[in-house]
Amino acid sequence: MRRDIRTGKLAEPDEAVVEFERLPQVVKRLSARARRHIANSVSKNTIRGMRADLRVYQRAGGLLPADEFDIANFIADQRALGKKPATLERYLNSLHMWHRYMNLPSPVRSMPVRAVMRGIRRSAGTRQKEAPPLLLEDLHRLLDHIDRTDLRGKRDSALFALSFHGAFRRSEVVALYLEDIQWEARGILVGLRRSKTNQEGAEETKAILRAPEGFPYCPVRLLEAWLAASGIRRGAVFRSISLSGKLGAGRLTGCVVAQRLAHHLEAAGMADRGFSPHSFRAGFITEAHRRGKAAVDIKRVSGHRDQRTFERYIRRTDHFEGHAGDFYAGVEEASPRVYRGYIRTVPDTLPPQGVHGIP
Repeated sequence: MRRDIRTGKLAEPDEAVVEFERLPQVVKRLSARARRHIANSVSKNTIRGMRADLRVYQRAGGLLPADEFDIANFIADQRALGKKPATLERYLNSLHMWHRYMNLPSPVRSMPVRAVMRGIRRSAGTRQKEAPPLLLEDLHRLLDHIDRTDLRGKRDSALFALSFHGAFRRSEVVALYLEDIQWEARGILVGLRRSKTNQEGAEETKAILRAPEGFPYCPVRLLEAWLAASGIRRGAVFRSISLSGKLGAGRLTGCVVAQRLAHHLEAAGMADRGFSPHSFRAGFITEAHRRGKAAVDIKRVSGHRDQRTFERYIRRTDHFEGHAGDFYAGVEEASPRVYRGYIRTVPDTLPPQGVHGIP
């Protein structure tokens, strides 16, 4: 249910409520051209997600426009249904943006809503599950178990190798067009039309190096093999393939990337590692960090602008690596031994035993 903004009366759910292209009468002074620009100020994926969130709110009996008590009760009820704090935060953001776009005061920042959300975070914890990094050796193992003699295998090999070496988000790699790629002697330059952090379409280029001759996992050569086999001359680089092996005209979706990755992880015996398409991006950043690459050079590939967000991507595969409490330089190396059910560290060279044979 919703309230009519002009009359205040209740009305049946209407899809127009979540159509950001159609603004209400309170902004009737805006021209059609201005409204189109407002609609273009938010990405299509963002609008799609906001619509889905608002439908959840409405189907739960929420009213639009809402007040602070409507929203506070809504998130408390959704938490009781098992929704995670991150999901509730997304609901709140969508509700906040709806009121802003409708030129109405937003109740999301009110004290009741903030207090309820703070209580949920305290009781549930806010640590989010992160995609584990798929490191270079994992990538090579994955590629080794892909049959590259058929068209689908060539596509998936190029897709995975490029996703890793370009630190691509899945939405970025499936959106690549052949016209976005510039071929150079040392590799390729991939231009991104838009990305999560570049909604305005500012120039953004990723350089992908060509590996030495004979290296079987070179992302550039795998891409070349896919393009040669598929016959693609323009348009989307990564496309669907029918069961009969016919190449589609449209580009792959992010869901298909996840499905293909799951299929190949199963074949490689890596299905229990928790990898997702985002693991390629996390894996590149973690691998480059472990190899001592400068943060500024890593961010040139990953496209990160915020340092705190960038640091979250550096997954510690060894928690003792680079430990700030390592004050033992010059101390003789000791080897661990099991002693009476626990690990005991003893020097490699033991002193003479006592009379009872106990060191």
